[in-house]
Amino acid sequence: MSVSGYSKREVKGVQAFAEKAASARRGGLLHGTKVATTSGWKLVERLVAGDLVRTLDHGFQELRRVRADQIIVSGDERRPEHLPVLVPSRAAFNGRPVWLMPEQGMALDQGKLGVGIEGISIIPARMLSGVGRLKSDTPAQTFDVTSLFFDQDELVFIEGGFQVYCPSGRMVSASGQNTEPYEVADAEHADLLIEAVVSKGDISALANPLAALPAPIPTEPIFPIRPPLGIRRPGRPGRPDMPVLFLRSEWQLQ
Repeated sequence: MSVSGYSKREVKGVQAFAEKAASARRGGLLHGTKVATTSGWKLVERLVAGDLVRTLDHGFQELRRVRADQIIVSGDERRPEHLPVLVPSRAAFNGRPVWLMPEQGMALDQGKLGVGIEGISIIPARMLSGVGRLKSDTPAQTFDVTSLFFDQDELVFIEGGFQVYCPSGRMVSASGQNTEPYEVADAEHADLLIEAVVSKGDISALANPLAALPAPIPTEPIFPIRPPLGIRRPGRPGRPDMPVLFLRSEWQLQ
């Protein structure tokens, strides 16, 4: 089974570039999709190398490369494997529609399905078509997608509470060993997982409400520090000899 196999190609040269793809059967995030970063939600097309992106297992990880591609879908295309998947508003934990590329790997928590298997499994988004209100469609005949690359394979949080699979772009690590910490389900296993999702009647195994609202990470300390003797916070007249706690440097009197 191919899951974001198109995105596993090694990207050389400039950090971000565009090229036309004849087929939409690939992974990536459609432009307009929001990704969780240290500053909260950020549109995927505005991400650049060096940004810190929220991942499922490794905290905030530095984005190493960004690849942009233009996708063209013919007007008579009806094959689900060649069409993005539409997640309508509130079909998951999304307040607006979200589009998923057909071969974009999606994290599925097997432990929430009651099938006796624990851990995360990766399935292609095209298999979600027909689950609940999700369906295969296209936002336009021409649209742009962006692929994200890290030092290792990561699961990245996007709007709607989904976690998407972002391969490192390398077949082997710097040490020469294959690094694939996440299991990509084969066709038979993926079918069983989707049947379990449909039977359960919800998509909690695919979308997490707690992941739908990631809090931004402050860049300044929030713990109080004790100022030098005699420094006091504005608005507290008198008692100049009593140390007080302050949070911001502008509170100090010069």
